[in-house]
Amino acid sequence: MPYHPGEEKPYNCGTCHTTGYQPEGNQDGLAGLIGTWAEPGIQCEECHGPGSNHVASPYGVAMMVDRSAEACGDCHRRGAVEAIDASGGLIKHHEQYEELFQSKHRALECVACHDPHEGVIQNRKEGTPTTRVQCESCHFQSAQYQKSDVMKAALDCIDCHMPRLVKSAVGDAEAYTGDIRAHLWAIDPTAVSQFNEDGSEAISQISLDFACKSCHREGGTASVRTDAELQEEALGYHDRP
Repeated sequence: MPYHPGEEKPYNCGTCHTTGYQPEGNQDGLAGLIGTWAEPGIQCEECHGPGSNHVASPYGVAMMVDRSAEACGDCHRRGAVEAIDASGGLIKHHEQYEELFQSKHRALECVACHDPHEGVIQNRKEGTPTTRVQCESCHFQSAQYQKSDVMKAALDCIDCHMPRLVKSAVGDAEAYTGDIRAHLWAIDPTAVSQFNEDGSEAISQISLDFACKSCHREGGTASVRTDAELQEEALGYHDRP
């Protein structure tokens, strides 16, 4: 099946899914493959530069080490970082840097939380941690002070502060659930809708819809609550008693 048929793509697949991509020619002489590349997938040299030059002259040619979030953002974005692209009631996938750019966490490097040499997807399947640190490492007071003892015991920070509001392959906008977690963290208890009027962009904060209603809805895993009830609980949720 064609990928989003008829839609103009703001990116080239090869630049982010291969190493050493060149837009000219056809890989392996196959006319359907636009461009050529040195290696499939993202290998060491995509981030660290030509390793053979460093091997030939280890003191003369330093291995490139770019820890900036912008380096990751070369691929983990779709277009201008000032807007978070959305469609069909969910954020489009590969928007992580655009989401990060909207938050105070933009001051951080992605590798402060993620180990670039460990696969997030593989670790998620294996049930091992996918980040270097936990939210509590910085937000220890917020983790300690919570209105609801039940939620404190049953939920992780990311259940509310990094909800699955992104769609890669599957998602159910009516259930406020996509298949990828967002890199938005701040919750705005006064915002019910997550998107602008035509649904083409997401707001910079997490709305009550996605922070709460993926659980607190008909057919969800928690009791059904009104917007007013959810808002009352969310306002000052982490305030000291």
